[in-house]
Amino acid sequence: MLDRKTSPTPKLPWASLALLFLTYVTFGWLLYDATRDRQVWLLSALGVVILGGFVSYPSRSVSLSFGGFFKTDTRAFILIVLGSVGSVFLLTQLQLFVDVVVLCTAGLLVSLDLKGKGWSKSMSFLLIIGCQLLGMCTGLYLNNLHAHPPTNLPEYFYLEYWIHFIR
Repeated sequence: MLDRKTSPTPKLPWASLALLFLTYVTFGWLLYDATRDRQVWLLSALGVVILGGFVSYPSRSVSLSFGGFFKTDTRAFILIVLGSVGSVFLLTQLQLFVDVVVLCTAGLLVSLDLKGKGWSKSMSFLLIIGCQLLGMCTGLYLNNLHAHPPTNLPEYFYLEYWIHFIR
């Protein structure tokens, strides 16, 4: 129904939204493994919202120009020192850096697809944030179910039942 030209809402990029959702499900799963502290989960959710803002409004978040930064030797020296400290941090925390890059690229892919389909920045921001938070919460919940399975389920929900049934 949404593919018709008379539809008031633009078409959704389902493939990139599914990739974004699965990326954040993985993030939520790994976050549950890393910590059980709910305050860290809330801070991570706040970070997800901020990251969603960066990918939805990239022109404002990347508007810093480095052209005027090299006008003096002191500024160039400061930039070189900060760059070297940043590269040391990048090399020592490579897994964290890769995880953040994957989260950013999934969000940027959805943002570009939504922009190409005619979505406004505010609506794409809300859709991206909703998909990211839903994926993160789903990952947290699925890992919680994996770690603490409910005991009141019928026996055919457990793998042992099917293994016994096959033998």
